[in-house]
Amino acid sequence: MRRNAEQHNPPHLPPVESIELSSRHLVPRIVAVVLLLAVAVGAFVYGFMALLSSGAGWQEIKVHASGELSCGDEFVLNYNIGAGETDASAENRAVTTLYSQASVHAYRLFDTVQSWDGVVNLYDLNHHPNQVMQVSSVLYDAFSLLERYDSRYLYLGPVYAVYESLFYCQDDAAAAGFDPYADEATAAYVAEAAAFARDAKAIRLELLGDNRVRLNVSEEYLAWAEYNETEDFLNFFWLKNAFVADYLADTLAGAGYTSGTLSSYDGYIRNLDGSGTSYSLNLFDLADALLQAGTMDYTGPASLVTLRAYPMDGQPYPFYYRYEDGVIRTPFADLSDGLCRTSLPQLTCWSKSSGCAEIALQMAPLYVGSDFSPAGIEDLAGGGIWSVWCRDRVIHSNGPDIAITQLYDANGVTYTLAN
Repeated sequence: MRRNAEQHNPPHLPPVESIELSSRHLVPRIVAVVLLLAVAVGAFVYGFMALLSSGAGWQEIKVHASGELSCGDEFVLNYNIGAGETDASAENRAVTTLYSQASVHAYRLFDTVQSWDGVVNLYDLNHHPNQVMQVSSVLYDAFSLLERYDSRYLYLGPVYAVYESLFYCQDDAAAAGFDPYADEATAAYVAEAAAFARDAKAIRLELLGDNRVRLNVSEEYLAWAEYNETEDFLNFFWLKNAFVADYLADTLAGAGYTSGTLSSYDGYIRNLDGSGTSYSLNLFDLADALLQAGTMDYTGPASLVTLRAYPMDGQPYPFYYRYEDGVIRTPFADLSDGLCRTSLPQLTCWSKSSGCAEIALQMAPLYVGSDFSPAGIEDLAGGGIWSVWCRDRVIHSNGPDIAITQLYDANGVTYTLAN
């Protein structure tokens, strides 16, 4: 069945009506390449930003990759050039080169749209089910972490393809055709795909040691995928930049470059700076309107993850769809039926010991769903992952060594701190 969204070639849905879908989402890929993303800098307030300069001091490091596709448009790296004993110009060149190389490599590793020479990526695994493949240690470690937390979000590839199509729609009429809340055929399709994703007998990425893996896919699932003209078995989707942030940050830190902080447009931060500099993260809440409820002040090093049920203004990367009546569809698909659900408008978690991916995987069962669990938040705290969230104009936080400041109080709306 094929549906046509304006300016977009979406993924396949089951052929129950005479509606059409294309085999790959090419227009989103082209758009994603040319858009310069407004990475959520507005959400991350740094008191030192006035110090940015072209010489020594804090400045943004941009990817220079000679036209190569990279993750550079999804991240901002701010670095205190010359903070150590290294010459500022030499350090700038070295950090830029390393960051650029890592950004290109990360893009290729997590790419689901095409294969690349020299790497086995998500696209390759999707197109070689039931075959042993040799992957890089970066991907193998990512898969191992997913297995450690018994996470199956990776297997929602066909569901995520539908949401990606929805997010690229240009109007409500087109969006409704890809919205499982609005279209029965789409709802049935994502429910079927989610059922396969939940079933380890239908699909399972088997870790064989020595960076070898095999994507085991049952004959039934392969037949369903062929019928629906999809090969999107694996996709990190909203989790992708958690793993990419860790890879980029660990690459920099491994080379001794720790005087900086890395943030993604979709809420992942790796702060490597151990100098004692104070950082601030804006805390938003969505009730009748999107408001900056307060500010969380902290010092690094730390990993921070913010999951949110709304898009940030000024960010053209379509990871949400907002209808004209204000209803928002998010990328957080529930494994139970493929429908997107969030338990809070925003949840921020941070840790001094865990990376972004480990934090996000432990947050996912608490955030992707309808019911918020304070008990689950306390379980995270037992593992050194702390949280801050808003409910009913009250900001709750259970973490040490932070301060919640600049509480919103205007236009008859007041935010307070939980006791």
